[in-house]
Amino acid sequence: MEYRFSLTPRLIALAIFSGVAMLVLLFALGYQVGVSMAERPVPGAIDNAAKRARQQAAGKINAEAATAAAPVTERVQAARKAAE
Repeated sequence: MEYRFSLTPRLIALAIFSGVAMLVLLFALGYQVGVSMAERPVPGAIDNAAKRARQQAAGKINAEAATAAAPVTERVQAARKAAE
């Protein structure tokens, strides 16, 4: 029994396609391993930063509202004093 191995264009195309598919799959596997090994940020630190940002924004809004309402507030207080 004798086997003859010949590289037909079909076998060469199959070998190239298989090699490219193997490289793509190895890249995808490496990417997934890298993602799983990456450090994840601590959720508490993110929550604290978000709370701090909300508090600062609320403080700015309250200060601007008080500044904008100051002339009206002064008139209301003057009217109360005049009514007494």
